[in-house]
Amino acid sequence: MTTLTVVAAWAFLVVLVTAQDPMHRKFEYKHSFRAPNLAQRDGSIPFWMITGDAIASGEQLRLAPSMRSRKGIAWNKRAMTESEHFEIDMSFKVTGQGRIGADGLALWYTAQQGTLGPVFGSNDYWTGMGLMFDSFDNDGQKNNPFVALMINDGTRSYDHQTDGSQQMLSGCQRDFRNKPFPVRVKVSYYKNVLTVLMHDGMTAQPRYELCIRAENIFLPRNGYFGISAATGGLADDHDVTDFSVYSLFAEQRQQAAQQQMPQEEKQKYDQEFEKQMQDFESQRQKFKEAHPDKAKDDEEEDFAKYFEDATARELRLIYESQTAIHQVMQQMETKLREISQQQNTHTSMLQQGGGHVPQQGGAPPAQGALMQHEKNEMLQSLRDLTASIRDMKNYVNEIFTRSYNIEQKLNQGGAGGAVQQDPSVKAYLESIQNDLRQLKSQQQVGGNKSVCDNIPCLSSTLFMVICALQSAVILAFVYFRSKSDKAKFY
Repeated sequence: MTTLTVVAAWAFLVVLVTAQDPMHRKFEYKHSFRAPNLAQRDGSIPFWMITGDAIASGEQLRLAPSMRSRKGIAWNKRAMTESEHFEIDMSFKVTGQGRIGADGLALWYTAQQGTLGPVFGSNDYWTGMGLMFDSFDNDGQKNNPFVALMINDGTRSYDHQTDGSQQMLSGCQRDFRNKPFPVRVKVSYYKNVLTVLMHDGMTAQPRYELCIRAENIFLPRNGYFGISAATGGLADDHDVTDFSVYSLFAEQRQQAAQQQMPQEEKQKYDQEFEKQMQDFESQRQKFKEAHPDKAKDDEEEDFAKYFEDATARELRLIYESQTAIHQVMQQMETKLREISQQQNTHTSMLQQGGGHVPQQGGAPPAQGALMQHEKNEMLQSLRDLTASIRDMKNYVNEIFTRSYNIEQKLNQGGAGGAVQQDPSVKAYLESIQNDLRQLKSQQQVGGNKSVCDNIPCLSSTLFMVICALQSAVILAFVYFRSKSDKAKFY
């Protein structure tokens, strides 16, 4: 019983597998690029648009260099009209000196071509798919580097503070920085199922592991492929070495059967082609007979006249560049010869008479006119005189300003003293004035009478003695006072 059950199960699986149509894929070169010979000599990639800080070379496409606040994008110029289902095989490298990098790289499939913007170098509010390779931990969850899948309908904005967690559909944590080999990612979209497989970059041969699988994904038809990268306060080199796109088909046999031409119609076209070839050969023979000098054999036809190989093209470019250099050298030699002739002419005229050398194309100066050096001396004298007058004017203005300021200060000081005069001082001065008037009147009345009748007189000797005694007392007091303070301190 058990054997029959196993056999029945295997038979059911075989029938189920054979009933499914195998999936076929076709390489689309107009949507792809890969090394070597990734870019042309002018730095462009066929069928791709490069903008921002992105630089394309023969071995890689550097979207963002290891410099702060850089961004670059690359978008396919042609829409994906070959098939609704596709597969992307991309190889990239993210390298930096620090343990932490920023910001990351993104792979896009959108309804319109992208432009430079804040979302890993591309614009926000996109319509379609965005696969983010985020290398910097903005939300502090310590889960970076992280690979996130985001689907947008053109109405939602990417939140950098949360690393787009509210908009993220699915994701996985994968370390893709500073790997010895390029990291490979394979994105396939088939029958509304999106699958993302990743290689860790530790071996040369890819070993894919499942990262994301999402069902019921509806992407826009005839979309555009794109890649972008950006750096922030930290910086990494973001390089893409391979971007291959394949269109997926599940009904290849049926399409080949439909496209196959019927046998009768094929025979009809073959007969018509043979007839046309026979007519062509007959016309060719007639032309050879009519014009034997112009006719040539098939072996003698010179294809080099119509086609130019790489070696001939390089030789032609070298010859043209050498010819251009030779022409420039001839022109320089002619100019040098003219300059040498002019110098010889000037030298001979100066040796003969020391007079003025007429300029080329001009008439000699008239007799009695000013020489050029005299004019220069007069102009220099006028400039010096003008500078001296200007200095004198500035000096006079400075003197006037200082005088005016002094006068203002004096006026203000006088007015302030009159207003702020102390009444006691004023009374004391008036008393002194009264005493002086009284003394004067007494002198006039008394004549030769002694002035010290009512006022006790004091001689100068007695005044000096009193001042000396008073000074000695003050010094003694200060001395004893300081001595007592010292004793008290100790």
